[in-house]
Amino acid sequence: MKYPFRSKYLCHSAVALSSLLLCSQLLAQAPQIQIEGAPEALEDNIRAHLTIAEERCDSLQRHLNRLRPQVRQQIVRAAQALGYYQLQTELTFTAAEPCWSLEIVLDPGEQVRFGEVNVLIPTDQSAVFQEAIANIPVRSGAPLDHSQYERLKSLLGSAAVDNGYFSARFNRSELRVDLQRNLADVNLEFDPGERFSFGRMQISAMDALSENFISRFIPFSPGEPYSTDQLIALRETFNASQYFDQVAVTPQLQLAQNQQIPVTIELTPRARRIYSAGAGVSTDSGPRVKAAYEDRYLNRNGHRLNADATASQLRQEINVSYIIPLQNPAHDSLRLNVGLIGEDTDTFERDTYRLGLSWRTRLGENWVQNIFTNLQREDFTVEARPQKSTLTISGINLARTRSDDPIFPNNGWRVFAQVSGASASLFSDLSFIQFYGSAKFIHSFGPLRLLLRGEAATTVADELDELPASQRFFAGGDQSIRGYDFGALGSLNADGQVIGGKHLLVGSAEIDFQLRPRWRAAVFFDRGNAFASFNDMNLVQSVGAGLRWLSPIGPIRLDLARALDDNSFRVHITMGPDL
Repeated sequence: MKYPFRSKYLCHSAVALSSLLLCSQLLAQAPQIQIEGAPEALEDNIRAHLTIAEERCDSLQRHLNRLRPQVRQQIVRAAQALGYYQLQTELTFTAAEPCWSLEIVLDPGEQVRFGEVNVLIPTDQSAVFQEAIANIPVRSGAPLDHSQYERLKSLLGSAAVDNGYFSARFNRSELRVDLQRNLADVNLEFDPGERFSFGRMQISAMDALSENFISRFIPFSPGEPYSTDQLIALRETFNASQYFDQVAVTPQLQLAQNQQIPVTIELTPRARRIYSAGAGVSTDSGPRVKAAYEDRYLNRNGHRLNADATASQLRQEINVSYIIPLQNPAHDSLRLNVGLIGEDTDTFERDTYRLGLSWRTRLGENWVQNIFTNLQREDFTVEARPQKSTLTISGINLARTRSDDPIFPNNGWRVFAQVSGASASLFSDLSFIQFYGSAKFIHSFGPLRLLLRGEAATTVADELDELPASQRFFAGGDQSIRGYDFGALGSLNADGQVIGGKHLLVGSAEIDFQLRPRWRAAVFFDRGNAFASFNDMNLVQSVGAGLRWLSPIGPIRLDLARALDDNSFRVHITMGPDL
């Protein structure tokens, strides 16, 4: 039942004045319109078209009768818009107190359906419109809906404008309804016209970065076909580069000459130097503090300097990186880094000094590739035996993340794969090769989220004892197998001490669900271990439950896990994004 706009407006005003009695009186005086025999979509469309509900309650019967042709016309228009061309209708006005009513009885008849759908575009230009054609909302055999036909035309027009066809037109646009066949054929002849291209790029001058460096972000050149998507991607690239505080990429359509559109690029640089500090906590490392420094503009070619230091009870780390953007500064860079890592756990100690060089680039649209060489010196102690190691480790890794939200995704995944190794003939104490991979998958089923996590690694080397602690695998902890201390799992020596492993296999399955806004509960099962050989593989397992608070900086997790091999319990606290 629908009420006149006038009554609804007065009702809201009455409520605002706390006059509930007046509101109920106004609603009671609204005309009642009853529709019978119509499918829900048709009834909704008819109600949206009818204007008679705005007539006053004290309208005379003869006045309402004079409106019958108008009401019929509005009903027919609403019905034909949804393909009901054989509609039969009866209207009955009834005078009553306190307001008149209208009964509409319908026989909608058989709904017309789309017949042939013919969209003709010149062959030499059809490739640009393939996506629009592939996703057209009109399908042969579907119920006729005039709005879908208009949407098809709009999609073609939008695709034309987005790709520089500013003189596009329809030579023929026809929706032919054949009531004998009860079909509606679509015939469109679309002429995109001539395509415009990019013209001169005008970049705002700035002292921090050279125009030559900024121009290397631009993936297209003057004379290439115009594309709105290219301009949007360019703006997003500038924003993601961390160089610029404000970005404006504007096509100057009104200044087009010879079908070339100039583009102005206005950029405001971010602050050159930035200092930051933070703190966190996890069960593995305890309280953790971090300080960082970044210089974004060492020179006008965009060279950057990053330095950070992290300290916790178990791990201390210092890193300094000098970053050189390459030909495509948005995705390609050369990084020289030096670092120091100190780690002290119940199973091993190590001090690692590293000098590295890496080349980072993007493959395709989303894969990030990193090729690296690290020269590292390590002093380590495993099973109370102090040792030293010098290695030149080279490798390559690939990573990709995809999610619907960077902080708390309902659906998404992340994969990482790496191959690395060293050779005794190339400034190393030993030879080995390692393969490592990890993945995480998140998928929602109604109110539930399924989180799957896995790690797998293997090392080809002569003896486990030869590997430094940084190249051995240990399991257990917040991000590994909950219910066990960080790094507490691995193969054992004759004295029962954990000495790590050459191989790693870890898997986890978790389900969480909402308890209340910003709070979720979870149950999980973890299984895995690190081991020296596949012959002595002993996979331990744990189960548990936890709470998640969706804080502004990401989920904060509190888990209680039970190790099933010794029935011990352990609390785990972690924070940060799920992927």
